[in-house]
Amino acid sequence: MAEGKILDIAHISFLDMIKVMIGINGAASAKGTLIRNALNTADNINEVDYDSFDVFLESIENATNPITMIEGKATHLGEFVFGLKNCPFAPSIKNYNAVFGKLPEGFSEFTEECNKSGVASTKYRVGEGACVSPFCAVHQPMRSAIAEKIKIGGKDVQVTQLGCKAGSGYKGFADKWIEHVGISRDVVDKTLDDHMCCYHVSILD
Repeated sequence: MAEGKILDIAHISFLDMIKVMIGINGAASAKGTLIRNALNTADNINEVDYDSFDVFLESIENATNPITMIEGKATHLGEFVFGLKNCPFAPSIKNYNAVFGKLPEGFSEFTEECNKSGVASTKYRVGEGACVSPFCAVHQPMRSAIAEKIKIGGKDVQVTQLGCKAGSGYKGFADKWIEHVGISRDVVDKTLDDHMCCYHVSILD
């Protein structure tokens, strides 16, 4: 660890908490706990109705959009596809690695569990290959659940995860959800060249 570096103990504790949960109850149980916590956070977000998609995009730029407030500014790349430059959990990973040198061994097992089909992944259109770290189990369902608090022109909004990129550069694709929204896999691949996360926003009829 470099001298003079001040670490965020909250980041380190959070990752250590995940490691402990995996060790005590297993990856599946730990995933369920993190998803429930993420959904509980989303439950406390106030509902909002934007007059149009353009107004929705403006709310991202001025950081008043509920999704932007929990993950930072995403970029609309056309066809309702969004790219997020920075993973909101990147500081947590950086701080943990500064102390321990690498992420806990159980994290790879957890990531595999995160990509398995299940009730939550189907309901919130997450995982299915798009999880590249345990933090995706928190971030992806939370974003989708917060989107349920958003309307555009009085119509419901739905977010679908398309892909994610790990710090190593590995790209994870949710082929099931890419096909579901009718977007080319190449679009997702290109988005992940310059972004860490790629998702789709639908305005339901």
